[in-house]
Amino acid sequence: MRTLPSLRILLCEDEELIRMLLTDTLSHNGHRVLEASSAKAALQHDLDSIDLLITDIGLPDGSGVELACAARIRRPNLPVIYATGHVDHGLTLDAHSAAVIKPYGAEQLFGAIQRVIGASASH
Repeated sequence: MRTLPSLRILLCEDEELIRMLLTDTLSHNGHRVLEASSAKAALQHDLDSIDLLITDIGLPDGSGVELACAARIRRPNLPVIYATGHVDHGLTLDAHSAAVIKPYGAEQLFGAIQRVIGASASH
């Protein structure tokens, strides 16, 4: 697998420990991570400056799907990775999105990032 470019990632995860672990993992792999614990907080960030949105499906103020839809109003092809605890997540994925099932490891996460970033680069 080829090396990913350094990305600016918006991570929306309401569980602090998981958010900290993901931020650490992504940062140690050369990415810049902006953190949010809710959809409302995520939408306060400059969406034009991010390369990727990683969001939990279940958020305290809505869903990750609603967050991605709101972000894609401004950035229609924004790459999105959804994290869910359910195998049957009911998501409709497109070329610019992927899902990882909790608990997932770094290999699954970076594989999903590679797919959505690769799809966005080819469009």
